[in-house]
Parts: sequence; C-alpha cells; structure tokens
Amino acid sequence: MSNILPPLLVHLAQCFGGSLGWAIVTLSLCIRVALLPLTFRLSRRMIKNQQIMRTMQPELEELKKRLEKKPELMFSEMQKIYKKHGYTPFDLPALLGSFVQLPIFAFLYRAIREAISSGGPFLWIRSIASPDTASVFIILALTGSAAYVMPSASESAKSTIVFIQVAMTCFIVWKLAAGLGLYWAASSFISLGQNLWIRSRMSRNEAIA
Repeated sequence: MSNILPPLLVHLAQCFGGSLGWAIVTLSLCIRVALLPLTFRLSRRMIKNQQIMRTMQPELEELKKRLEKKPELMFSEMQKIYKKHGYTPFDLPALLGSFVQLPIFAFLYRAIREAISSGGPFLWIRSIASPDTASVFIILALTGSAAYVMPSASESAKSTIVFIQVAMTCFIVWKLAAGLGLYWAASSFISLGQNLWIRSRMSRNEAIA
C-alpha cells in the first residue's frame, strides 16, 4: 500500500486540475468510507457489550456486597455472571479489527506528508505545507461534535470525553501542516456521520423494543 497511495494521490490531483488539497480530501474520504462496514461492526459490538454490562450491573453490585471479603470466590462468581449474559470483558475481535485499520491510516498519513512537501494553495489555505489556524478550528469543531454524539458515551461522561478529545487533537494539529489537517478533518467528518447513524439506529431499536 505504501507504493500505491503516493501515485494515487498524484493521479487524483491531476483529475482535480492539479489540486492536491482536493486529492487529499477525496482519498481520505474514500478510505474511511471503504472501512465503514468494519467500523460499524466494531461499534455495534462495543455498544452491545455496554448494554450487557448495564443489564448485569445489579447482579454484580449485589455480588460485590455479598463476597466483599472473599475476592477469589467473587472473581469466580463474576465469571459465571459474564458467561450467563454472554459478556466478554476483553473483546479480542474488536481489538484486532481496530489494529487492522492502523497501518492503513499510517500509510495514508505518510503518503500525504510526502506529497505536500512542495506546498500549494487550497481554498483559503495559502500553502498546504504550512499550518493554518482556520483549519485547526474546523478540525476541533468536527472532533468535538463527533465525540459529543458518540453512541457509547453516557450523558455524565460526555463533557469529559469531548474535552479530552478536543484537547488532545488541538495539541497534535495546532502546528500540523494544513495538508495533513485536511486528512484529519475528512476523517473526523466521517466519524461524525458514523456516530449519528449509529445513534439513530439505536434510538430506532429502543423505540421498537
């Protein structure tokens, strides 16, 4: 893939009249959309596990009170409750699915970083090889919105999650080249749409139930 992405970026730029900015946005969106079936599946597994955990919570609280002084027995009984409800504390398929995506994004990030070395304008951006303040604020807005509508987040934890994600993103992208920021913005936009879609499906299922 490391040999495919750079020429693909060049070809897309030629299709857009030499605009490397549009090539970056298009390629980033295409890769994220192609991975949506996997990310949707991983999200559904995570949400299902959280729903099971909420169902088990009364049993686990009662067990902790009853066997507080017998930790070994409590652990054994907890495993029985997990097995009864089909709960998996460490979801290996979900972890593997997440790790599969990392090399893809790493190759894309590297290809974009190499492609933008020559710079060039894009929309309001004077040079995609240099940082752009307006782009940073757009990225932060998309990141915060995606975190806020995250279906797995509880109402009490939303503010904390949004703050942490926005703060971490700001720390990373503040001095990042605008071309790499375009990749980040496109990725955050897809995450926002993904989270909204999952939330709508969850609300529909709850209404039916």
